Amino acid sequence: VANQAFAAQATTQQPAPQQPVASQPAAETPAASNADQQESAPVADSLFSQTYQACMDEAAGTTTAMQDCMAAEQQRLETRLLAQRNKVAATLNPERSKAFNETLSAWDSLRKSGSTAMYDPDGGTLSPLIASLWYLEQTARMTHWVDGMLENMDP
Repeated sequence: VANQAFAAQATTQQPAPQQPVASQPAAETPAASNADQQESAPVADSLFSQTYQACMDEAAGTTTAMQDCMAAEQQRLETRLLAQRNKVAATLNPERSKAFNETLSAWDSLRKSGSTAMYDPDGGTLSPLIASLWYLEQTARMTHWVDGMLENMDP
């Protein structure tokens, strides 16, 4: 049951500033639950891809299958992040490019250290899953941030 609850949580994570909950008037959806509101969120607001979400649904709480879903999504995000990072860096002046690269280096250190700190070797099968999800979430958030920088660049 804990794994299924974790799978449901992992597949519905939303970036905090983009959650539809605060923007929907209560009068329009008085009986709607938070889960219903997240289900109706536009795909663009989702932290993870639809493929990942479908994979996690299909995994149905099986930790090995969930790890496979996470690994595939991690690879997709890493590939996108690298491509977007190179595009952004190429458009920045040298000072901003240096700051951008230093930011990504510091973030990568945080991502790795945080994941290591979250992993409890005595925590059972859920512990590595939680650490992997944290690492994946950090990657997704940084990918969205770099995407936003690219979108806001002057042509």
